Amino acid sequence: MSCPPLYRQPYSVYLSLDRCMFGRSMEKDMIIEFLLQSEPPDAAVNNLGVLPIIGPTHIGKSTLVEHVCHDEKVRNHFSLISVYRGNDLKDETEASFRDKCVIKHQNDQASEKRLLIVIELLEDVDEDAWKRLYSCERSMPRGSKMIITSRSENIIRFGTTEPLRLKRLPVEAYWYLFRTAAFGSDDPEQHPKLASIALEMVDAMQGSFIFASMGADVLRANFNTRCWTRILTRLRQYLQKNASLIGEYPDDVKVKGFPRFSWSIIKEKPDKYFMLHDIYQRESAHEKVPQISLSDLLTDRAQTTGKHEILFWKSRIPPYFNYICKCEVRDM
Repeated sequence: MSCPPLYRQPYSVYLSLDRCMFGRSMEKDMIIEFLLQSEPPDAAVNNLGVLPIIGPTHIGKSTLVEHVCHDEKVRNHFSLISVYRGNDLKDETEASFRDKCVIKHQNDQASEKRLLIVIELLEDVDEDAWKRLYSCERSMPRGSKMIITSRSENIIRFGTTEPLRLKRLPVEAYWYLFRTAAFGSDDPEQHPKLASIALEMVDAMQGSFIFASMGADVLRANFNTRCWTRILTRLRQYLQKNASLIGEYPDDVKVKGFPRFSWSIIKEKPDKYFMLHDIYQRESAHEKVPQISLSDLLTDRAQTTGKHEILFWKSRIPPYFNYICKCEVRDM
């Protein structure tokens, strides 16, 4: 299998790449252009602009919007930026919605009082609740904007402009991201066998940021051909097992009640397997993180049985979500 062309960068770039948004500069610019766009002079005072952003689970919607909200031009343009995160808006009133909004930025010195409201939803949107909230929010100051994100195509009808669809990175960009994280400061061209294995993993992971991050951490800690070959085998077994059980690519974690099955990627003959249930996200600053992580179980750093709440994955870039799940460890 031939490698996609590499982006030529210093091999020390992995030190910063691990903690920055990658491959979304065009989408970021598109969102900022929408937010800064002036309304025509004859526009209605209550013409609230709404941008829908659609994409699969864990594709980076929250990360992209967070980086937009940190942009200096956006912060200078809006006097207040607030974010609501929830399921479907179904039970929200105007008061409860506002109470659950988290203020991300407040600029009391702004010459104009423009607001930016970001709504991040895990599920579909309840249309009646949306109509109630939108009719209230239309009274916001002229020039205010709203962003709504979801994996559901149904949010398109709420937009006042064309939706932004987040797709998986092109294979060349994803390969660059993964090999930089996996090889660290080493040159992949000096390790052709490892590079070939890593490329096969890229093909199997189908653009998943979570798989790329978790996989690269494990590969970097076990930098030899034997371990990498075993990890590739375990990855393929994981994908085949879970896809056969749930009928979809297992990284797209949806609330359907289906557990994910996994096991050690280090042991030659695993003696335990893990059932992963109900993966959800927490904001890092708000709650404690479980002591046991999925990475600990996969690499045998934690020896345990029974039911636990574990850290599925920890994002190292804004908004720094921790992904938590329920896990049951059983003997094979």
